[in-house]
Amino acid sequence: MRDFTNRMVFITGGSSGIGLATAELLFERGAHLVIFARDENKMKRAVARIEKRRRNQGQTIGTVRMDVTSARDVHGRIDRAVKSFGAPDLLIASAGIGAADVFENIRAEVFDAIMKTNVYGVRETVAAALPHMKAGGGHIVLLSSAAGLIGMYGYTAYAASKYAVVGLAECLRAELKRHRIGVSVVCPPEVETPFLEWETSTIPPETRMVKSFAGLLSPEIVARAVVKGIRRGKFLIIPGVMARLLYLSHRLTNGWATRVPSDAIAAFARWRADRTAK
Repeated sequence: MRDFTNRMVFITGGSSGIGLATAELLFERGAHLVIFARDENKMKRAVARIEKRRRNQGQTIGTVRMDVTSARDVHGRIDRAVKSFGAPDLLIASAGIGAADVFENIRAEVFDAIMKTNVYGVRETVAAALPHMKAGGGHIVLLSSAAGLIGMYGYTAYAASKYAVVGLAECLRAELKRHRIGVSVVCPPEVETPFLEWETSTIPPETRMVKSFAGLLSPEIVARAVVKGIRRGKFLIIPGVMARLLYLSHRLTNGWATRVPSDAIAAFARWRADRTAK
């Protein structure tokens, strides 16, 4: 998909972070948008921001309140959105949550909530939109994470969900070619989103130090990488030079080049935290 003019784009999690930044960029390129999120007020603020990037007066922006953890809600809302706005040419599944803590501190219900949003939410979103996309083709983008490519201390729940998204995308890529639907999976490193605030109170020092290794990106940088990747038909989109280098070294050394430094950094972070506590 090289041209976004008059293309219909559905974006879950489009009221903030990467979803919002991507929506702004696509609107600037002439697309029509439907934003799906849970918070009506956040969607209103998002629309006000997106409107500033309007390319022509014929563009439309719709908002739909939707909870991706409810299969019934997802299928009903997407079906109604198609009736109101038309079938999506581009579907971006960006809604997600996370938690940063050691495995033994992550309660089963927290783990379950992350999987329901990050994995089942993506599954239901694709399942609901796919019947409407098969006739005309298009493109599907799933938001994963660098933590879905390289496991990391303190991310047993989050990384497990994001690894699952990468696996889902791999399978969808092969299956949907016959319907002329491209698939991309996006794996950014740390991004300046509300997720950073959510994890502040529980993130272990080891995780904090290891994460800094891959750098911090703005949602806008990730959005540009997403749009560029869609235009080029790329499957795996890894924004950020450091993140790409880390992934390449991880693959080429069967994980040795990332695990050894990660273990050393985690050990140093724990030593410093213990020393400070004393």
